[in-house]
Amino acid sequence: MNRSRVGLAVVAVAAVLAVSWALRATWHAAPHSGGDNAAYVALADALLDGRGYTEVWDPAAPPHTKYPPVFPLALAAAIGLGATTWGALKGVPLLFGLVALAGTVGWGWRRRGPLWGVLAALLTGWSAAFLHYAHYLLSDVPFLAFTVVALWLVERRRSDEWGEVVGAPPPRSEEGDRSAAPGSVAVAAALGVAGLAWFTRSAGLPLLLAIGLWLVLSKRWRAAAAGAVVLGVPSVWWLLRARNAVGDGAYDREFWMVNPYQPELGEIGLFGLVPRAVENAMGYLGGHLPAALTGSGEGVALAGIAAGFLALIGWGRAVAREIGPAELFAPLYTALILVWPVVWSGDRFALPLVPLVIVYAGEALAWGVARFRADVAVPAMVTSVLVLLAVQGAGVAYAAGVSGDCRAAARVGGPWACSGMGMVQFTEAARWAGENVPEGSATLTRKPRIWYAMGGTPTRTYPFLADPDSLLAVAARAGATYVVLDGVAGQARLLAAAIAARPSAFCSVAGFGGAGGGLRTELLGILPSTGEAAVEGDQVTLAACPAAMRGSGAALTPYRSSMPIPILSSSPSP
Repeated sequence: MNRSRVGLAVVAVAAVLAVSWALRATWHAAPHSGGDNAAYVALADALLDGRGYTEVWDPAAPPHTKYPPVFPLALAAAIGLGATTWGALKGVPLLFGLVALAGTVGWGWRRRGPLWGVLAALLTGWSAAFLHYAHYLLSDVPFLAFTVVALWLVERRRSDEWGEVVGAPPPRSEEGDRSAAPGSVAVAAALGVAGLAWFTRSAGLPLLLAIGLWLVLSKRWRAAAAGAVVLGVPSVWWLLRARNAVGDGAYDREFWMVNPYQPELGEIGLFGLVPRAVENAMGYLGGHLPAALTGSGEGVALAGIAAGFLALIGWGRAVAREIGPAELFAPLYTALILVWPVVWSGDRFALPLVPLVIVYAGEALAWGVARFRADVAVPAMVTSVLVLLAVQGAGVAYAAGVSGDCRAAARVGGPWACSGMGMVQFTEAARWAGENVPEGSATLTRKPRIWYAMGGTPTRTYPFLADPDSLLAVAARAGATYVVLDGVAGQARLLAAAIAARPSAFCSVAGFGGAGGGLRTELLGILPSTGEAAVEGDQVTLAACPAAMRGSGAALTPYRSSMPIPILSSSPSP
């Protein structure tokens, strides 16, 4: 074995150990405080129970049309195998994360050589966004995995380790070009994997378009036509299924809103996409992309911004020399996330670009250095990788500390303790309602999907308005007889104002927390007619609800990380 192979083996082993340590150090049992992870679990449970792909948390249980079904299907498989705790199900995104890193190795290897692949995977594995989302039941890391694997399958063998990068591509014959191009099997596999990406996240559409456009530019007409038919049929079915969606939002409606979380702000028109794209571009270049690559902070942000500019140069050079699927995917995906609502922007949407940014930035740096002194290209690249690893290492150390604190808090207060006392009380109220309120009773809450996952009772979001008429109208449409005044988010103050404006329409069922005058979550009943209430100045005191609404009042054992997710409690936890 020659020295270069020994060196590569040492680097590969070191990379595996470094990423393994980072994943272990940043692991924690806490669920994500947003509702997406609970929605995926609920959809998976519904599929397993034969209820179809439906929003089982909603009182009307409409068909679900917002999140494509691949990730819930993966969770359903894990649940079927016995994974019923939040921690056990986190093995699913973790496995996808390993696939994503393997795909990054394959893509970089095929594009520039084995060392490029290994280092790109190491830097991706140490990126802040990867380490963060690999530990949550979200579709971001599975989408990354499908994306890089698809790009790997259709990447052309471009050159040896350094030749083309430094501006001296080896001579290639027409026969050599054909042998370097991906074959029919690889193209078919790439189309299939891209289809999985599209049915994992709606943001997978640019990947499908990129591969399809590349096939057209390459004059591979049969493959392009076959892919259009095979993937077009299920895509049309999915889009038609969403056409008359009445459930938990739909991207085609939310896309045009100024803020999907504040519908009252209205919508934008076609020309409104331009200032939105400009605002998003500034946010991604100056914040989200650096945060995804290196974490937060001024120093690390500068490193991320530098990598972003270098990547832009590297992409431009790549396009000028040869357009491949990656060169098409990068601008198409970037354009998509730039025109999405600003409130959706974040490092999670920059994650699929991280491996591309790393490789493109490396190509630009190597080319730029080699233009002046080719003999220092390799030392310059090594130094740059070490500097970036050092910057990322600070982020990994910080994330490890946060995760350690979260693990300690979870051991005492359960997995939701990492999200604050308001979320602990909210989930305890959900569990209590699942055991005590009459079967089938619906509740208005701030986070319906988490409420359902933790209690199993139907629920819908209360209106973010300080208007009792709007609140009662939403309750009537949902058939809701309960509402939760929570300490989770700021919208609760609007709910409190609506209740205070008409206290006779509500009664008290149960309270959670509040010891020593601290934060307290209230489960309230919605009365069909005027009830008694005493009002003293600004203080509103609600009467107790009828006994039938309060149930038995049975106490619950504290929820711990080792306990199954309540809606999955019929299955044993591993």
